[in-house]
Amino acid sequence: MSVRQQRLFSLICLGILLLCAKQAECAPGQNKAPRVIEVGVQPLGYPAAMIGALLGRDAILKDELARHGYSLAPVPFRKGNDMVELMGSRLDAAFLGDMPTILLASRTEISVVGLVKQTFSSIVSRKVTLAAQLKGKRVGFAAGSSAHHTLLQALASVGLSDGDVKLVPLEIDAMPDALEAGRIDAFAAWEPAPSIAQARNPENRVFFRGVSSDYFVLSRDFALRHPDAALALVAGFVRAIAWMRKSAANVELAAHWAKKDGEAFSGTPSKLAVSRAAEIARKEILEVPSAPVLLRRPGEKPRLMDEFNFLKSLDKIPASTDPKRLQSAFDFDGMQQVLKSPRRYRLNEYHYEL
Repeated sequence: MSVRQQRLFSLICLGILLLCAKQAECAPGQNKAPRVIEVGVQPLGYPAAMIGALLGRDAILKDELARHGYSLAPVPFRKGNDMVELMGSRLDAAFLGDMPTILLASRTEISVVGLVKQTFSSIVSRKVTLAAQLKGKRVGFAAGSSAHHTLLQALASVGLSDGDVKLVPLEIDAMPDALEAGRIDAFAAWEPAPSIAQARNPENRVFFRGVSSDYFVLSRDFALRHPDAALALVAGFVRAIAWMRKSAANVELAAHWAKKDGEAFSGTPSKLAVSRAAEIARKEILEVPSAPVLLRRPGEKPRLMDEFNFLKSLDKIPASTDPKRLQSAFDFDGMQQVLKSPRRYRLNEYHYEL
């Protein structure tokens, strides 16, 4: 063999070794420890808590992931904004509200799978009845959350800004107690906090609502490097919503599991009745006809673009942020791939671990 042929042979061998190493990195083999997929869940926010509870108990999903060399690890958080900095490093997927999704898309590449919730975030108070009356008041909020976005909308609607109120950072589950104790005058939150506050004191009322939505989001890098695992997660997400739609008993069982997960995470008994949690899930996701599919009509603005521009106008997003980053986040076709192959992804089979 000539020197030239030897060099060519060496280059071919090196290419084969690099390809094998890349494949091994992207899809663990049977003799390797499973690659752990960490999914950020919100056990204190409904209906995301119920979908997360089902995803974590889905035996079909776990079997499918194990078959490809992966394992599933749900990681609980109190709110979506706590996950933004972890996506792509620690977290591979997460359940996020609209504002965290926008903030995340503005800083890294993501793939939005589908709709988790379509509803309203609310501002609740006992004494304040109009948004203009918030001036100078103490308002509980969770920074960077969907409800924070709703608070900004309420203030802007009457010519105020967040500098005109006394913002009090609080965890969502602490807001009803803080309002009852008089430590705040109002709070902005998603369910179940508004329902808990109103059930506790009939004088507490919702005086402003803003359109709010939650999404199941994947790290773009994870989706590209681990396509089998990504599509298995999509299938588990689709299965969770389909299973709840099958019967009221399924919805209540999912609510029971979510309540159990929330209590284990927070260390305190939940004040939300299972029946109310089930009602929230029906209203905010199960009765949304197209869910979890994200529909976009021809000529329609990209999803969340108005919210993106609003936050940009308030300097909550850097002025240099390209809106195409958000638009590309919704170009992921994993949902379509899974729905086209229901038998392959076992969409009509259900096995949840008790």
